[in-house]
Amino acid sequence: MLELSFEHASDEELLAAYVSGYPRALEALLLRRRDFIWSLSLKFLGNATLAEEAMQEASIALFKRAHQFKGDSKFTTWMYQIVHNCAMDVARKYRKSDVHVDVDQYTETFSVEDQSDEITSRQAVMKALMEIDPDQRAALVLVVMEGLSVEEASTTLGVPAGTIKSRCSRGKAALATLLSELDPRLSQGNSQGNSEGKGSGGNQTSAPIVLGSENHEVENREGGQ
Repeated sequence: MLELSFEHASDEELLAAYVSGYPRALEALLLRRRDFIWSLSLKFLGNATLAEEAMQEASIALFKRAHQFKGDSKFTTWMYQIVHNCAMDVARKYRKSDVHVDVDQYTETFSVEDQSDEITSRQAVMKALMEIDPDQRAALVLVVMEGLSVEEASTTLGVPAGTIKSRCSRGKAALATLLSELDPRLSQGNSQGNSEGKGSGGNQTSAPIVLGSENHEVENREGGQ
């Protein structure tokens, strides 16, 4: 593959070109996916310094594992798995109390009813997200924020689809509880969130309203769980 065509090649083609002996193809792929890796790492870790470290680890992992990609899954699913694993490896190096949540670095836009409060709401969600169980956070990041299906998240995290559904349900309930302490307005559920507690031990707390329309998508992906 000619280097001039790298910018028009798919992710899969770039990876295949690198494995076939074109080292600059991987450089092109990493440059293309840099923002994706950074944003995902930040969502998993909540800290810019740790996200930077995870991004470096993910780049190294991609270099080492390029030949392992066989095309039997989406490249993006494979990348989600690599970034998540690297982020968790980085997280294990630090005590939770030593990690500062960089809310100002978090640029994910949430749908909120009062747009004038959008920044405050986003910061509250980021702080609460970092407080819940890491497995639940990973499921919410992938399904709610990244838009993966339950099946794709299942493949990424290496757990059954039912476990993903349960983690999403429990994670949203945990978020609602935490957000109610910061701002009760953020924990109010919408009209379709009343059945949320089915997978969370009878907890009927509905999903945070700060997730807006994204919540409907999760409920659909969860198949009513």
